[in-house]
Amino acid sequence: MTRSATHGSFTIERHYEASPARVFRAFTDPSAKKIWFTGGDDWTQTVREDDFRVDGHERLVGTWKDGTVTDYRSRYEEIVPDARIVNAYRMFMNDVLISVSLATVEFHPDGEGTKLLFTEQLTCLDDYTDPDAKDREHGVGTHLDRLATYLEREPALH
Repeated sequence: MTRSATHGSFTIERHYEASPARVFRAFTDPSAKKIWFTGGDDWTQTVREDDFRVDGHERLVGTWKDGTVTDYRSRYEEIVPDARIVNAYRMFMNDVLISVSLATVEFHPDGEGTKLLFTEQLTCLDDYTDPDAKDREHGVGTHLDRLATYLEREPALH
């Protein structure tokens, strides 16, 4: 194994036709988040934990069709209701730590909807590489697309 650390960062902007409070709630309500924050059709969830509070944790483990196991372990660093979530997270693949990230999600009023900004600073470890953080950016973008579908399909609670 080669010991190394490479770095990348990205920001994704999305607009949702829902209030900041509603978009924020999709991140904080476990029943909502399990619908859109998932691995998709080729992935089977085995563990889901979420303790949404500063110093709380989130964990999501699943197995892909090819047998690869991914394990997302996050800690909430800052929560500003309806405005911002900052979390630090580690990604494991088949029990090997592959990356450590700091992610910030910002919720801004934008007309009748919300402008969401997702910024991630990524450190890839050892034999895991993600030039320019493009793979991670694609993965996060897929989650944010699922969030859009969730917000379109699920009725607003307020």
